[in-house]
Amino acid sequence: NEQTSSKVLHPIYQSLDSHNYSKALKLTSSSSPSSEWDIVKALRIHALERTGKKREALLLLWEVLTNGVVLSGGNGSSGDGGSNQAEEVWWELRERIQSVTDAADLVSDGAAHGSGGNAAWMDP
Repeated sequence: NEQTSSKVLHPIYQSLDSHNYSKALKLTSSSSPSSEWDIVKALRIHALERTGKKREALLLLWEVLTNGVVLSGGNGSSGDGGSNQAEEVWWELRERIQSVTDAADLVSDGAAHGSGGNAAWMDP
């Protein structure tokens, strides 16, 4: 319902516009039924990043991006090996995000692995 969406989102947008990120975090907390909406999660990610909670923001971003994603073996020609490799990469990415203390860690980790400054977890 558009009216319900407006009632929920308007105060969040106002908080973000006025740089009151702690209020935006309260408005997007998991205690609210709307906290499961992707738009509310995206706004929470923004507020988390602005308050310096980059690790938490990355974890929530991972959740939003991977919601509903199903890993499969692709074309099936490699048997189950393709699926297993995809799952290994998937969980490695998740573990790296969980171990991050700051977004700068990703960049410095990537530079240390010779990826030209790109995040190491983005390397193929």
